[in-house]
Amino acid sequence: MKRISILTLCFLLSATIAFAQEAAVSPKMQAVYDACLNLRAAIKAGSTAALRTANTALKACDTSPFASLRATDTSGPTLDGHFIFDQVFVDSLIEGRDVYRFAQRYAESRSVRGTTSAGKIYTKNAAVKAHSSVKFTFRSRDHQELAVVTEPGATDRDAAITLRVHDLTHDQWYNDTRDIKRGQPSRLLSFDLPSDPCKLELEVINCGNKDISFVVISN
Repeated sequence: MKRISILTLCFLLSATIAFAQEAAVSPKMQAVYDACLNLRAAIKAGSTAALRTANTALKACDTSPFASLRATDTSGPTLDGHFIFDQVFVDSLIEGRDVYRFAQRYAESRSVRGTTSAGKIYTKNAAVKAHSSVKFTFRSRDHQELAVVTEPGATDRDAAITLRVHDLTHDQWYNDTRDIKRGQPSRLLSFDLPSDPCKLELEVINCGNKDISFVVISN
């Protein structure tokens, strides 16, 4: 009887994590996620036309800076030398400017340029070292949607991540369950939190051999 109870508990926990991965997201969230995926694909393909189209789509989403997402350790790598998912950065890249050297400045100026209002989707660019991870905290409640898209690498193995999300308030986990060790170039999670405010910890794990940048997207 005890064994059955343990198995039942494991099944329920697995079901919770699977639901967190497979639930559909809102049209606004999907639009931003798709725009970032298309930016990634355009950079990888070296297509200026595709880059311009994807950036136009991102502009139409009218995102706001994810200012409440705070790194728990500020000693990580800078964004300089990396691609960032920012409209002004991409416009400057298309114009032929040397944007990669000053990527961190573009990311910081994004937080000054953006405005926050209800109903918007939020984004934040960050970087993580090879075979390492970075953690962020933020507060949320009710329905939560999260996505992370990496910059392209020479191969998908060079820019592969796994996510771990911990509701610190209620000690509940919402983690990736697919390709955990190998990672994937992008991740999308959707899950329901309690109605009272929760403190969440997001861990982005770099499964690849190179330092990479990524964008965090949230509703």
